[in-house]
Amino acid sequence: MWLYFALLTPLFFAIVHVLDMYCVDDIFEEPWIGVVTSALASLVIFLPLPYLAPVLHWSIPSTQIILLSLSAGALIQFSQFFYFQALSNSEAGIVAAYWNIVPALIPIVSFFIFKEVLTVTEYVGIFLLVGSAIFFCLLDSNLESRWNSFVLMFVASCMQVTMFLIADYVFENIPYLQGFYLITSGLILAGLSPLLLSKCRKILTNEIKILTDGTKIFIAIELVNLAALACSQRAVSLGIPSLVAAVESTIPAYTFVLSIILVTLAPKYGDPESKKHITSKFTLVGVMTCGVFLVS
Repeated sequence: MWLYFALLTPLFFAIVHVLDMYCVDDIFEEPWIGVVTSALASLVIFLPLPYLAPVLHWSIPSTQIILLSLSAGALIQFSQFFYFQALSNSEAGIVAAYWNIVPALIPIVSFFIFKEVLTVTEYVGIFLLVGSAIFFCLLDSNLESRWNSFVLMFVASCMQVTMFLIADYVFENIPYLQGFYLITSGLILAGLSPLLLSKCRKILTNEIKILTDGTKIFIAIELVNLAALACSQRAVSLGIPSLVAAVESTIPAYTFVLSIILVTLAPKYGDPESKKHITSKFTLVGVMTCGVFLVS
């Protein structure tokens, strides 16, 4: 049963990546607008809160936990900023592959912060993940900015690792749903921060019509993303985390296939670039899957 949810997870995330690419290419004047629309769409999550709060009997957490939760949410959104910038340079499948750098960084951070001793298996896994990410960069058809995308996603991955460490501490000290809503609050606040700049407000004002027309797709992206997270967590609860992580590392492959299919069925969402070097891309995804399994 866990495999069913584990296989659904990369499909949902692939849909998110493809739709994000469409937004960056066809809707957003600037890639950073994605963090604003993401923040606004996340407000949907708060709709059931008035009905949940009386039942859950939450207590007010400490100031430290509140600040850490908001920081974790902000890190998610800041990493999204770099992600959207990378999408403006490279195809969705390659950018999705760069997220697999995160599992390689976690044991490295654990080594330096928690003094955990890395095994030979973990070293091999890290080598496979980082090496595959570099080869993906070399396959990127955008020669002028492919290394820029790689660096952007490396920074985004570092932020994600930091976020995971903070979130882990938060969830150890308060109930999951309470932590989830606090972290989401940080995500929304960080996502709306560009509105503090007059230049950003002017750009958004000029784009208000096209952004309003795109409201449905922004909400759809958020709902599909939530479905992906729910499937991922359910798979982990039913199965072996390392195997679940390995299956989820195939997100880039799903993204490539989905992009290719949509070139024919719905051209405005597809990306012809996904067809290039497809055999090499699938081979690298397979190597990444092995790498994630080894470090998990």
